[in-house]
Amino acid sequence: MTLRIVFALAVLAIFAAPAARAQTAPSPSPSPSASPAAVSDPCGSIISIVTRPTVTTSVCTVRPRKALIETGYTNTTVTGAAGGTSVSYPQALIRIGSGDPRLEYDLIPPSANVSSIGGTVARGASDLGFGLKSELGYTSAASWGVNAYATLPTGAPAFTAGSAQYTANFNGAYTLNPTLSLAGTVGYNSLAGTNANNQLRRFSSIIPSLTLSASYPANSEFFVEYVYFSQAGPGLGSRTVIDYGFIRDLGPHVQVDVEAGVQPTAVNGQRAHYVGAGLSLMN
Repeated sequence: MTLRIVFALAVLAIFAAPAARAQTAPSPSPSPSASPAAVSDPCGSIISIVTRPTVTTSVCTVRPRKALIETGYTNTTVTGAAGGTSVSYPQALIRIGSGDPRLEYDLIPPSANVSSIGGTVARGASDLGFGLKSELGYTSAASWGVNAYATLPTGAPAFTAGSAQYTANFNGAYTLNPTLSLAGTVGYNSLAGTNANNQLRRFSSIIPSLTLSASYPANSEFFVEYVYFSQAGPGLGSRTVIDYGFIRDLGPHVQVDVEAGVQPTAVNGQRAHYVGAGLSLMN
């Protein structure tokens, strides 16, 4: 037997010996350390899924074989030139889970509106919309996704955009600590509206938003949000909105919210503030 063969047999004997001892040992050896647990999907509770009442869109999607209905009421007061009030309800958003847990289908039914802005009382429905949302990924602290929707000019003359509108959003969220979290959306919007000469014109607007939330026991949450619109309408400049509110889960299937907001930027000599409330139901 050559020296090389002897050396190979010796190496095999060294590595085989511990395995043989483990098999014949009278008491079990300690279990190996468990691998790190997989990061769990942050989407599950109703408070993580509902988009109301912010402009920021939640990352989370409705799970398969589930449906979520979000509704709300908003009363807006416009001050300045040709001011007035506007009421909108039920501001419904119907979200239905697909066979993929990270994809949902959205339907935006028309809302009823009553407005006295401009000195004339108008009543009617808003436009019909539909869309999709996808949760793209997550880590132990962050999550991100996209959504897109379109509206069709089906509403009453005073409340329709007059042409189809399109929105594409990138959504993200980050947990700062057990209490505080950030969420944001950056959206590109292809919109339509009338200019100062009452002519229908298309325009685009980039709309970033950032929300700071503070979570409390019993699935409740306070939030404050900042929103920027790069263009408020055809031929108009930018505007900002600051809003804040309180959200509370009433069990795993019901959520309520109250909120208020202000538009400090003057657009055509007008500023606005609003109050609202909402109810969301998930099966």
